[in-house]
Amino acid sequence: MVRLLGSPTLAASGDGRLELFVLDVEGTLWHKWQTARSNGWSGWSRSGQAEQWPASIAASGDGRLELFVVGGGGLSHTYQTSWSNGWSAWINHGSPPFNGGFSFSAPGIAAEANGRLVALVANGALWRLQQTAWSNGWSEWLPHGSPSGRFVSGPVGAIRSADGRIEAFVIDVDGRMWNIRQTSPGSQFSTWNDFGSPGRGLDDRPAVARSADGRLELFAVGRDGALYHRWETAVGTFSWSAWTSVGNPATGILVDHPAIAASADGRLELFVTGSDGNVWHQWQTLAGNGWSDWVPTRPDPGAQGSAPDVQASGDGRLELFVVGADGDLWHSFQTRASNGWSPWLSHSHPS
Repeated sequence: MVRLLGSPTLAASGDGRLELFVLDVEGTLWHKWQTARSNGWSGWSRSGQAEQWPASIAASGDGRLELFVVGGGGLSHTYQTSWSNGWSAWINHGSPPFNGGFSFSAPGIAAEANGRLVALVANGALWRLQQTAWSNGWSEWLPHGSPSGRFVSGPVGAIRSADGRIEAFVIDVDGRMWNIRQTSPGSQFSTWNDFGSPGRGLDDRPAVARSADGRLELFAVGRDGALYHRWETAVGTFSWSAWTSVGNPATGILVDHPAIAASADGRLELFVTGSDGNVWHQWQTLAGNGWSDWVPTRPDPGAQGSAPDVQASGDGRLELFVVGADGDLWHSFQTRASNGWSPWLSHSHPS
């Protein structure tokens, strides 16, 4: 029996079909995809090996997906060879220069205003790969250093802001959040911006998404198992709220990083796994404003202690996946755009 491990990774192909990647306990990367837009799923296909979960994926400017994993002694990369169809052989980009003995995770990826992808990893310092041409070719490792006297490590969160600049967020070894940002679309990056730390510090991958009004919303799970939130107060002003505690459910603490996606009506929906085996859900009550209370949803065996992932199908309905405590892949989806969720369904595991 093949047991799956960790967080699934989802993205939409250019034709709107979702593609999913997830690792098993032996480090094999497995792939499933929708066989039609917003409907039906393939069987399991073996896609390669990785040393840690999750994978990272993003669309190039021409719509082809680009997938990264940590494996082969560095950062490895494959890409769709044509729009929505076929994958290249794996390419290894090596590792960024040694920095303090820290490992690194699969990158945070965001597209510049001109469509070229930027991928960022942290191994004590922050490093960047970027496409050298639209949808084609990658640079060598480019350094961003680290905040004075601190090591940044762990997964990086990255996004393009509403005014076209890439923003990247990473947590240092003391649990403090740091940011670099392009000073204008497609330009150079800033020096380090200190986003501070609430309570006992933050952990794992920052989650960041754009509200319907363009403001960025930033979330991270704290070392106390609660969820914390900051948001842009206005687009493009570099002005942010203070940290606000969203708390944690009464039946357990939160583990791993949150997953966020926008419903068809523009409201953000957030999911994060709890130590109680539930996937906990919050959503904006209005597009760009206000959040619901926590609501639990649970696959039959309970969720494994790793993050879910959520993405919109071609018809706008959100699709939610998590690895269960039984090592199988579990799936729930909106029954219509922006409203209602199906029961959990099992996609079992590769045989």
